[in-house]
Amino acid sequence: MSTDRAWSVPPTVIAAGAVFCGVLMDASVKHINGFVDLYSLVFWRFLIGAVLVGVLYFASGRRLPGWSATRLHALRGLVHLIASSCFFFSLSKLELATVTVMGFTSVLWITPVAWLVLSERPSMLAGLAALVGFAGVVVSFVGAEFFDGLTADDWIGLVAVISAALFYAVSLVLLRVRAAKDGAFLVAFYANLFPALYMIGPALVMGQGVVMSDMPYLIFLGVLGTLIWLLMSLAYARAPAQRLAPMEYTALLWSAIIGWLVFRELPSGLFWLGAAIIVLACAIVSFSGPGVRRYGVRFLKVFRRSDRDA
Repeated sequence: MSTDRAWSVPPTVIAAGAVFCGVLMDASVKHINGFVDLYSLVFWRFLIGAVLVGVLYFASGRRLPGWSATRLHALRGLVHLIASSCFFFSLSKLELATVTVMGFTSVLWITPVAWLVLSERPSMLAGLAALVGFAGVVVSFVGAEFFDGLTADDWIGLVAVISAALFYAVSLVLLRVRAAKDGAFLVAFYANLFPALYMIGPALVMGQGVVMSDMPYLIFLGVLGTLIWLLMSLAYARAPAQRLAPMEYTALLWSAIIGWLVFRELPSGLFWLGAAIIVLACAIVSFSGPGVRRYGVRFLKVFRRSDRDA
């Protein structure tokens, strides 16, 4: 896509395209989980992402900052690695649409995490909306238990995806400290590099390795992650967050369609009621004041999946 043509595309369309790529990436991870172990999957996902983003970063003439500025990125890389590992694992246990909806709760976790870590008191509206959003999680799973019954894998997947959302929120709060100084480009590079470095040992010791036939899938994940970041960066450079943030919730539609067409998944019970409650609560928290927006909620999809962030 040429620069002139890219600028002629409405930013809402670009953001929606990034969200679709994110869901496509999740679906790809869910598929790859069937034949690549988690340790190898996570390692190669971040290694390929680091190479792709690194090439773009250094080709632009940028240089890496000193260690004093890098230490926080190293810590955030560990947090992001935990979040991504939990998220990838949950995709092997739960339906695609369920993981997508539960992933939205990252926005809800930002409020209490910022309060605990940075002592920033949330507004009453944001606090109440967060409680309502978590009630939506209960509605979704209680409904599933009442109508269909939940297996052990369902509960394990729920713990994994909620843990992923919590660690993504911590990652975004840490992001605030350096993002304004380092910029999204460096943040994205380090968010791929450090997880890849941390996973070298586990992948070698506990991973089963990959074969050449697996590499096209893994490269595809890396390309998707980089594309998500580029599209989101382009979209948010041209439009305010308030205008583009609703595009994030189109992920639920895409995940339901892809889940049905590819994996023959059709959420039942009270899932859609719970999903509506969660989406509404996330929207309220996102727009209740500057406190949440300053943490880069608009980059949640970028740093979760492409580092996303994300």
